[in-house]
Amino acid sequence: MLNSVYAVIRSKYIEDTCRFYEQHFKFERSFSTDWYVNLKSGEYELAVLDPDHPSIPDKFRGRTNGAESLLNFEIDDVDAAYREFTESRRPIHLELRDEPWGQRHFISEDPNGIAIDVIEIIPPSAEFLAHYSE
Repeated sequence: MLNSVYAVIRSKYIEDTCRFYEQHFKFERSFSTDWYVNLKSGEYELAVLDPDHPSIPDKFRGRTNGAESLLNFEIDDVDAAYREFTESRRPIHLELRDEPWGQRHFISEDPNGIAIDVIEIIPPSAEFLAHYSE
């Protein structure tokens, strides 16, 4: 079951980008670090990510052109999706793993070369729990 789909903007200007969407589209921060911010406006989400963060596979790192998008798909069973992707021989650029900020995920790509991050939400570590709003 699909739970969420939202765009992730890779930007070296995280604060400026967030302020733009907060000001013009009434987004509010639901999670914020110096390298990643999740914004929400009603039922809509948008994220801003440092393009050089180590969680981004080398193939996609550093790119900030809008055509070089990263799409996140939050689902209920990332292990089943990972098996499906590998069985269908889709390229895997980041192997399935747990992240301390509360994600179990892997990164593949669509036929156009757009990075696809397939995510199951898991409990974050105590270190990252403090970054979440209530």
